[in-house]
Amino acid sequence: MSVTSWDTRRLRTCPPSYAAPVIRRQRLLDSLSDLTLQTERSTGAVVLLSAPVGSGKTMLLSDWAAELACRSDSPAVAWLTVDETDNDPIALRASMHVALENSSDAALADAVRPLPPVTDDRYADELSRMLGTRNNPVVMVLDDAHLLHEPAAIDTVNEILRWAPASLRTVVAGRFEPPLAVHRMRLDGRVHDFAPDDLAFTTEETATLLDEHEVRLDTSELAMIHDRTEGWAAGLRLAAISLARHSDPASMIADFNGDNRIVADYLVNEVLDGLPERVCRFVVETSIPDQFTAELAEDLTGNIDSRTVLDSLERSNFLLERVAGSPGWYRYHPLLREYLRAEVGRLGQRAVADLEQTSALWFGRAGDYLPALEHALHTGDDDALLALLDERGLHLVLTGHGEAVIGVLDRASLVVRSAPAVRLLRAAAELARGNDAAATSHLGTADGRTTDHTDLTVLEDTLRLQLAVRTGGISEALETLQSAPVGATGNPELDAFSRIQQGLAELHLGRTGAADRHLADALADARSADLPAVVLQALVAQATVAADRCRITRMSELAGQAMAFGRAHDLTGAAAFHVAQLLAAWGHYLRVEEEPMRRLAGESIPALAAGTDPTTMRIAACLAALFDFESADDPHALARVLREHTAPDPDRPRPPYVTALLVPSVQRAFLRVGEVGWATRLAEVTAHELGDVGELAVLGASAALHHRRADAAQRELAPVLSGDLECTAVTTLVRAWLIAACLADDRNDPIGARAALLEALTIAEPDGLLRPFRDAGEQVRTLLERHHGRFGVLDGFAAAARSAIPQAVGPRSGLLTPREMELLRELPSWRTADQIAADLFVSVNTVKTHLRGVYRKLDVRTRRDAITAARALGLL
Repeated sequence: MSVTSWDTRRLRTCPPSYAAPVIRRQRLLDSLSDLTLQTERSTGAVVLLSAPVGSGKTMLLSDWAAELACRSDSPAVAWLTVDETDNDPIALRASMHVALENSSDAALADAVRPLPPVTDDRYADELSRMLGTRNNPVVMVLDDAHLLHEPAAIDTVNEILRWAPASLRTVVAGRFEPPLAVHRMRLDGRVHDFAPDDLAFTTEETATLLDEHEVRLDTSELAMIHDRTEGWAAGLRLAAISLARHSDPASMIADFNGDNRIVADYLVNEVLDGLPERVCRFVVETSIPDQFTAELAEDLTGNIDSRTVLDSLERSNFLLERVAGSPGWYRYHPLLREYLRAEVGRLGQRAVADLEQTSALWFGRAGDYLPALEHALHTGDDDALLALLDERGLHLVLTGHGEAVIGVLDRASLVVRSAPAVRLLRAAAELARGNDAAATSHLGTADGRTTDHTDLTVLEDTLRLQLAVRTGGISEALETLQSAPVGATGNPELDAFSRIQQGLAELHLGRTGAADRHLADALADARSADLPAVVLQALVAQATVAADRCRITRMSELAGQAMAFGRAHDLTGAAAFHVAQLLAAWGHYLRVEEEPMRRLAGESIPALAAGTDPTTMRIAACLAALFDFESADDPHALARVLREHTAPDPDRPRPPYVTALLVPSVQRAFLRVGEVGWATRLAEVTAHELGDVGELAVLGASAALHHRRADAAQRELAPVLSGDLECTAVTTLVRAWLIAACLADDRNDPIGARAALLEALTIAEPDGLLRPFRDAGEQVRTLLERHHGRFGVLDGFAAAARSAIPQAVGPRSGLLTPREMELLRELPSWRTADQIAADLFVSVNTVKTHLRGVYRKLDVRTRRDAITAARALGLL
C-alpha cells in the first residue's frame, strides 16, 4: 500500500465536520446513544440507518459522534466512510483497522497496532479477542455502506457482526441496506432499524434549521415548506439557502419546487445521476400521475418488467415510497415529481398527450374518476373530456367531489364550459358547495331552457328545485319537476338525485307523507347506483321527516343509522353526517341525556356553523344556545344568539317542524332572562310561519302563566286540551298538559292536576320526552312527588321525569313570595322599575316595595348581587 493511498484512507476514517449551520435532532441523537451505550449485552448491537440520498444520515451521525465526545463515559468512535475500493475484503479490513487506530481512544489505538496483518487469516479472531478485553464500548460507524456489493466484502462485515463482542457496537448507514445476513440477529434483538421516516424533520426541527440560516417564517409558510419537502433534509437545506438569499420569502416559497434551479441541480447530480437510461425514462414517464401502480406503470412505459423496476428502486431507497393505506400504490417525493413533470415536456407534446390519455383511460377503467378527469383535461382533447364529464360528472358531484369538478371546469376550454350538460353540471357543483348565486347564473332563467333531452331536462328542473328550497318558490319548481318523467330516465344517479330533492321540497312544505315516499325511492336508487353520499343524505332526510312528525325515537334511530353508514363509508366530513349528529344530539336533548348530547353537539355544531347552508347554520346556532343555556355563566349572551337566529328570513324559511320544536324552549329562555318583549315577538314569528296552530296557543299560555294571569293561560290552553286546535309538535302538547297541571295545582285541584300530569306522561313516554318536564320546573317536580305511585304503568317514567327536574339548592319556595319571585325573574333583563311595572300591571311603588323585600331576604344591596345570589340558590 502506498503512502498516498494510506493517507487517503485516513481522511475517510474521521467523522466529517460541517462549516454550515448544523441542526441537532436531539430525539434521534438520544435514541442512538441509548442503543449504543447500553452495557447489559452479551453480543454487540447493530444499528441500521437507511434512507434516501439527502436525508441527513452523515450529518446526524457526525452530530452524534460530536455529542459522544463530550461525555465523561465517551466510547471510542471508529469512523469509516466506505467507497468502491472497499469491496475488496482485504482493503475493507485495512480501512476498518485504520478507523480503529484513528479513533479518539489512545488505548484502543495502542491495542490495534500489535494485531496480525489484515492479510492474515487470524486477523478477525484476534480483533474480536482484543475488543472483548475492553471495558469501555467501541462504536464502529460504516457510512455509505450501500456501496458494499461484492459478496466477499459483505462476508467480511457479516463475520465481524456475527462474532462481535459485547463491547463493539456497529452503526451501518447508507442509502439502502447492504445485503447483510442480519435476520437471525434481528430475532435475537441485536438489530435496531432507523427507517427513512425516522430521519424526516419534524415541523419544529424545520423551524430550527431555518432559524440557523436566519430565516423566520410564519406558521402557514413554515407548514408549506414542510409539506413541500416532507421533512427531507436536503430539500429543507436547499430551501433554507434559497430563502436566506431572497428578499420576498412568500414568493420564493410559492416557487420552491422540483423545477427550482438549485433543487433541480441537486436532484440531477445526487438522485438521478447513475440511473440506467431505461430506468431514468421509466421514472420520467411514471411521474405523470400523482400515484401509480405497477400495472399503470406498465401501461405508461410499455415495460412488462415494471414491478421489478419498482422493487429495485424501492430497495435502493430511491425517492419513491409506497402510499400508506393503499397497498400496491407508489408515489415519488413531491420535489422529485415536480422536476420529473418538467422533464416530461422534453418528450414532446404528442408523447405527453398520449401518456395523459393512457392515465385517463386507466383510472376510468379502475372507477377512479377524479384523476381520470384531471388527466383527460391535460390531454387537450375536448371531446374526450366532454364524454367523461357527461358520463361521470354528476356522479363526482353527488359523491362529494363538486369542488374538484369546478377546479377542472375552471381550466377547461370555452368549448367544454359552454356545453349545455356542462353548464348544468357546474350549477350542480356550485349548489353542492352552497354558492346559490353562481348556480343561478349557470342555470339562467327558466325561459332560457334549450334542451328537450329527457335526462338534461330532469337535471335542470331538479337543480331549479334544489335552488328554490333555499331561496323560495318551492311549489312552482316542484310542480315543474313533477311534470317530467322523474324516476323513468333509466339513470339511477339522476333518479336518486331528483327524488331526494323532491323529498326535501315536500318536507319544507310540510307534506311529510309525500316526502317520505320520495325519500324511500331515493334511498333505493342511491343504493342501486352505489352513491354513498346520497344514501347518507337520504337517511338524514328520513330522520328529518321523523323529527317533523315528532317521532323522536324513529328520528334517533335513523340518525344513528346515518352516522354508522357515514363512518363505514368515510363520510364523516360530509355536511349530512354532521346534520345526523345534530339530530341525534337533539334527541338526547329532548330526553335530557346530557353527556351524549354534548359530545355530538360538540362535533357537529362547529362544522355546521362553518358550512354553506344558511338555514342549517341558523338551526345549529339556535340548538347550540339551547343546549348550553342551563349551564351558561352569561345566559343573556345566549339569548342574543337566539334573538338573531329565530328572526324570520323570508328568503330562507325554516321547515315548520323546526319552528314547532324550537319555539317553546326559546320562549322559556327569553322569559328566564326577563326579555318579555322578545318572547312576545317570538309568538308573532310562530304565527307567521305556522299559522293558527297549537304552538301559538301554548306560547300564549306560557307567557300568561309567567305573568301569573291564570285565567288568560286557561283560555289559551282550552282549544289545545280539547283537541280543537292541533299542535305541530307532540312536545308542545306535553307542555300544554304540564301547564294545565300547574294551573290546576294553583286552583287547589289535585284531581285535575293528576289527570293533566297523566295525559302529559302518556304522550311523552313512548319517545322518552323528558325535556318538557325539566323545563316545567319545580312545581311539576312537587306534583310528581305528591302523586308518586298513582300513575300505574307510567310510574317508572314519572320517576324518571321527576329525576330530570333539578332540585333547587338552598332555600326554595317560602323564601320569596310569588310576587317577589315574579319580580326576581325580571331583574336579569336590566329594565327599569317603570318598564317592569308596566309589564306586570302594577304601580312603580309596588315594584319598589317588592324589590326591597327581595334584597332583604337575599341579604344583598344591589340588583347585580341579587341576581348572583338568586342563581346560587337555584331561584333563577
